[in-house]
Amino acid sequence: MLLRIRPIARVSAILFVGVMLAVFVLGVTLDRITARPKPQIALAWNPGSADANARAGRLLLEHMTAGMKEQIRSYGMRSLTRQPVNAAAPTLLAIVASLDGKNRQAERLVRYAETMSRRDVPTEMWLIEHDVQRGDIPNALVHYDRALRTNDQTRDILFPILNQAVSDPEIARPMAMFLARRPVWGRPFMTQYVPVSTSPNALYTFARGLKLDHAPTPDPTMLQAIEKRLVDLYAYQQSAALYNRAHGLPVDDRTPIRNGGFEQPGNWDPFDWNLIDDENLAGLRQPNPAAKGGTALFPFAANGRGGDVAVQLTLLPPGNYVITARVGGTRGDPLAFPQLVVRCARDGRELLHAAFPPSPDTGQSWRVNFTISSNCTAQRIVVRAASGIDGQVTAPWIDDISVRPLGGR
Repeated sequence: MLLRIRPIARVSAILFVGVMLAVFVLGVTLDRITARPKPQIALAWNPGSADANARAGRLLLEHMTAGMKEQIRSYGMRSLTRQPVNAAAPTLLAIVASLDGKNRQAERLVRYAETMSRRDVPTEMWLIEHDVQRGDIPNALVHYDRALRTNDQTRDILFPILNQAVSDPEIARPMAMFLARRPVWGRPFMTQYVPVSTSPNALYTFARGLKLDHAPTPDPTMLQAIEKRLVDLYAYQQSAALYNRAHGLPVDDRTPIRNGGFEQPGNWDPFDWNLIDDENLAGLRQPNPAAKGGTALFPFAANGRGGDVAVQLTLLPPGNYVITARVGGTRGDPLAFPQLVVRCARDGRELLHAAFPPSPDTGQSWRVNFTISSNCTAQRIVVRAASGIDGQVTAPWIDDISVRPLGGR
């Protein structure tokens, strides 16, 4: 009889151990899988789970009310007791301590959390706020850097905060020095910041700090974006200063027209020719039929299109000016003749709008006077194209555009 009982007991013991092992494995697996997305499920199987307790506490923080403070404290204590090296737990307890007015205890807890991990975003966020309140901007930026290196999602949270903060010169200057170190998030920050910036001084400071105004510039695309945004913000002098330095010119250079002969390709710097190149509207650089080896601008419009095909920003002081050019190939429908326009950059007022005259293919000289008023500190020199009723049957061209004060100064 005993011989028959012992195998049954052995089998029962094996089954019991197997079930307990399965329950343990299931609990560990559920903890690993559900601790972050569904911490309450993990806690149902393993109430002492460090990760699940920390996550549950953080979820409560997102929608915290007065009655949740003790529950958050409880989650934090269970997590810290189970896993003292879990950085999330002391940060939870630090937030509760701050709510209780125990600021020194809160700081000790967060400093401890950061020694465990520099990749815990809430810990770094707490330290950012702490350093900002103390006015320690350089150290706050260190914690911004650590948080932004942790994962790309933090950029959605922190970039908008930085966008607003850097309008303060006391923040923009150390931020520029930090960006100069080329952190991995630096260019993504600048890419999203430049189009929305409302601070010309911050843009100018960042451009200088990144040495974008060195000749040659290390990042032409970013430099042009900053120059254009400065123009949008009416900060013409700062934009011109960046352009001049990046091209090896004196910082106060105010050349009236650059590349008036169209010998160099256009680009997207505001102070160079910006040439349009669409299917039915374009400003094309092609060989000048009246010159040997030179190029000219050929305004082109078709299918009823018309508009600006070449635009350059300039900073002419108030006064009277004469603009001259060589023009050729304009004949046929006068409505299709190209035009030259001078606009006030800030408000679009036209200071000059003149059609080029009829001219032979070999070209002829042309000149016209205009006046810059005292309330127009920056201007756009524009060549416009138009298409006639019968389409563009000729190939008008413009070359050697120049501007000088009336009287020849």
